[in-house]
Amino acid sequence: LIISSSASRSFIDKVQKKVKGVTICSVKDIASSSSSGSGVCVFLTPSSKTDYQEARKLAEGGCSTVIVNGLFKDQKSVPQEATMAYFLKPLTYNSQVAGFLVRSYPSQWTVVDASEQSAVLGTFSDKQILVPRTNTPDLREGVRLVQKSADEKAIRARSMQ
Repeated sequence: LIISSSASRSFIDKVQKKVKGVTICSVKDIASSSSSGSGVCVFLTPSSKTDYQEARKLAEGGCSTVIVNGLFKDQKSVPQEATMAYFLKPLTYNSQVAGFLVRSYPSQWTVVDASEQSAVLGTFSDKQILVPRTNTPDLREGVRLVQKSADEKAIRARSMQ
């Protein structure tokens, strides 16, 4: 398990107490080593260009690499051929979390209602939701769905009074 280079020492210590049976390190710890080959590396919430560069080096070196909750800001960070496997993003409306965009590969991207988490508001394929030539989801349609759901709930609540 590889933690972002911006993670504090106390955060790494907390993760080490919670997660057993795996090696946990910071990107800072692996940046100077020449890690490659078989195995699986899981990058937890990478936040800098260095984090993504190290993930890419490991993947190109033959290590199966998983990035959890990554937001790819530029096309050079992660190749567009990579698959976003796991993703969770709160979607807000009126300054409150109204839903979530979720991805758990191989399932589609799913927008769920925050107050009724079993309520699926919509699903999207990679082609429908990813910004072209990136791994970044376009959140606009998901936000529209949670806005519509919140508005409909408010209208129903007012009509029942």
